[in-house]
Amino acid sequence: MRVLHVLPSGGMGWSGGIRPTLRSLADSELGGRHSFEVTGQDELRGTLADWPADLLVWHVACSWRSLPRLLAWRGRRQILFEHHYCAGFEHHNVPSTRRFRTMLRLSYGCMERVVAVSRGQQAWMNQARLLAPRRLRLLLSSRRLDEFLALPLPKPSPPGSPLRLLAYGRLTPQKGFDLLIRAMARLPEAPLRLQLVGDGPQRQELEQLAAGDRRISLVGARDDIPQLLAAADAVVVPSRWEPWGNICLEARAAGRPVIICPVDGLPEQVQGCGLQATAGTEQALAAELETLLRSSQAQRSHWSEAGRLSAGGSWQDYLEGWADLLAEPR
Repeated sequence: MRVLHVLPSGGMGWSGGIRPTLRSLADSELGGRHSFEVTGQDELRGTLADWPADLLVWHVACSWRSLPRLLAWRGRRQILFEHHYCAGFEHHNVPSTRRFRTMLRLSYGCMERVVAVSRGQQAWMNQARLLAPRRLRLLLSSRRLDEFLALPLPKPSPPGSPLRLLAYGRLTPQKGFDLLIRAMARLPEAPLRLQLVGDGPQRQELEQLAAGDRRISLVGARDDIPQLLAAADAVVVPSRWEPWGNICLEARAAGRPVIICPVDGLPEQVQGCGLQATAGTEQALAAELETLLRSSQAQRSHWSEAGRLSAGGSWQDYLEGWADLLAEPR
């Protein structure tokens, strides 16, 4: 089968995160049975003229503006991976739930199937009745994790040394780094060190928010994430919404305990390998930071081992899910 992945044109923003996964998919054993190519949505027509595909797989955010484009290709086999929308997104960004869900129902109606990337997202899609359950599939998102699984598990912290926290991602309100900085401010005497890695439109605001707290370092964008994880004792993922959360997956594979906010695809990832705030607030995050500080080394080691075990088979599961998806009859 010839499978064409359709991404946002330009290679900017979120689309940069899925490209390595799609390359790994093409290089996997599935690539020996199917042909995979990638194109931008603005280049789709030209790509199809040169490379006629059997299946279009959309990785773009649905919108009223994109709906005519989806309708134009309705005669073709199409699948959409829903990387963008979830209950948390709807809560924080959607002024008219009825209008938003109508747009999604029309967009999903163009598709043979729609793929949810987490159980939390799947539950929201079912609750909102965005499409018939028989057309909805679940395929937990993943990526190749070899470089994370190869990291040594954290060593016990020397007595009296601060706990080293790592948080990383694009600096936008979605990621909730402002909540984390404010949570640290609620614990001014706590022996914590936070390295915040990333760049984005919220950087200046976050630098101002962290000014005066010498425990917090904003270091900009980095591409040596495995090395940064190796130097961390725990990872914090304070997102306001997260359909899945590959950062949480990477932290688990690296064997680092994780603290999360209870949104969308994150809670299902930290069963037995970290801490979940009771709410997406600075107060709740501060409480979990205190819990982490009070935890024993044995408890942290248990979280580390459980996280690595939970992530170890995720890439193979992802490949098998793709194989099942491509084998389904029309």
